[in-house]
Amino acid sequence: MNIEEARNVLWLKSNHRPLGELLDEGYLTRGRLEWAAQWAYNSKLQQAARVILQSIIYPSPNADSEEKPVGAQVHAGGECVEVGISLEEARSTAWPFAPYKGQCMGSLVESRQLSLKDLGYAIENAWDEKVRQAAKALSLSRLNQIVKEPVPPAGFLHVTSGGRSYSERQQLRLALFEGLLFGCVLTLSLLFTLWMLISSFRPNPNARTLAEVVSSPVGIINLVIGSAIIIFLGWLIGSVPERISRRFEKKIEAHRRGQEGEEKVLQTILQALDGTWQLFRNIQLPGRNKGDLDLVLVGPPGVWVLEVKNFEGKYRNIGQDWHYRNGNNWKALSKNPGRQAHQNATRLAHFLRADRLKVFVNSVIVWANPESSLYVEDPAVAIWRYHELPEELGNIWQGEKLSEVECNKISEKLTRLCEQKKSQG
Repeated sequence: MNIEEARNVLWLKSNHRPLGELLDEGYLTRGRLEWAAQWAYNSKLQQAARVILQSIIYPSPNADSEEKPVGAQVHAGGECVEVGISLEEARSTAWPFAPYKGQCMGSLVESRQLSLKDLGYAIENAWDEKVRQAAKALSLSRLNQIVKEPVPPAGFLHVTSGGRSYSERQQLRLALFEGLLFGCVLTLSLLFTLWMLISSFRPNPNARTLAEVVSSPVGIINLVIGSAIIIFLGWLIGSVPERISRRFEKKIEAHRRGQEGEEKVLQTILQALDGTWQLFRNIQLPGRNKGDLDLVLVGPPGVWVLEVKNFEGKYRNIGQDWHYRNGNNWKALSKNPGRQAHQNATRLAHFLRADRLKVFVNSVIVWANPESSLYVEDPAVAIWRYHELPEELGNIWQGEKLSEVECNKISEKLTRLCEQKKSQG
């Protein structure tokens, strides 16, 4: 593959345009090209990225840099010409010159009031880029040239939520437990204080003075034991609830980070994908497992379950094993993210199969915290790092594996489930 062929290869679905055009605009950085050269599923895109990288790092000494600079757009002749505007838009564009200023260009061309010479003049001299594109499209159409119209936009990605996420529900539950704990401790403290006050003011004919108590060894021992018990109860009431509160706050903070990670990933997906896809979040499937599915993508290429992790610290994933760094040692995670993602995909596949929708569900872990260290070696479940998420989303478009009917059935089933869960509160 030469440089011209490489520049005409299309980038990922997230920005489905020629590499040369994206390179000229500055969208394709060296980092993105290196990623595509190593990880792109499309072998043609991999090869094109390598060719462009090679030309940037080792430019040909015989190339004329003024006539063919690296990154310049190359237009090859052919029967189909791309003009950047649909014929319908071109026809409705207003003509900017007298004596037909303001009239639709389509009607002027059809009535022969605008000649090919007039359209050529507009292509060369019109200030408005849209007018130049419209004139080009209409002139080519009049010459019976095949015009490649832009693909109509599919609109914005539609998002359906199943209600509060698992992280939100856990934050509310933990906050409620923390409040109940402090309420119980405060009530017990007040009752104990009230009992002590009542006991101190109640007359007791058998009460002895402090001098009488310490006058005997048994009295001294009883005084010391009583004082120790009071001090211990004071420490218990003061420190234990504080320690429990710190544990609650730590868990609440972990769930809050998880929720923030989901929101951050959601915003990236909204920017990367269009209305071709359906996105579902916080899906609670029927069954004993009360955990939810963070994000589910449904589109022509298939179904993906995204398990978002926004952990802090150092982690490693080797095969099916997950560990975190604790001091100088590695300890196994109590909840294995890979196993969790795989189980969620399996649960969703079984849920869909109940309606005879035999669909393979892909499982993915989205590592949402770029500042958290993650070492990966031969992972059992695919891992998408946050800074590579747009490229990964574009790379999953590997042909239409699901028909429009199947996509609609899956979307309708998940939408009904989300509405049912929200109605149940």
